[in-house]
Amino acid sequence: MAIYAVDLQGEYFPMRENGRWKLYGFDTELIVEADNPEEAELMAVRMVHMDPVWGNIRPRPGFPTPRIYPEGVYECEEEPTDLPEYELFRMRK
Repeated sequence: MAIYAVDLQGEYFPMRENGRWKLYGFDTELIVEADNPEEAELMAVRMVHMDPVWGNIRPRPGFPTPRIYPEGVYECEEEPTDLPEYELFRMRK
């Protein structure tokens, strides 16, 4: 097994802010141990799906569907990530 860094970008994640739904995107880099780059991508996306931060995220009527895009995978020597850290940015419909 090798250690991979996986860069992900999320788009159209609705979050409640001041009683209203707002759309956010995020960038994150996750470090995972996997057999190959494809498995590393799948593991990283699964980590975001399982993160309690996004536990209540569901598609909402009138809002775009939340999406996660792999931006890149490369081998590295860092320790695997336990929980993702996100750089959030505002989005519009």
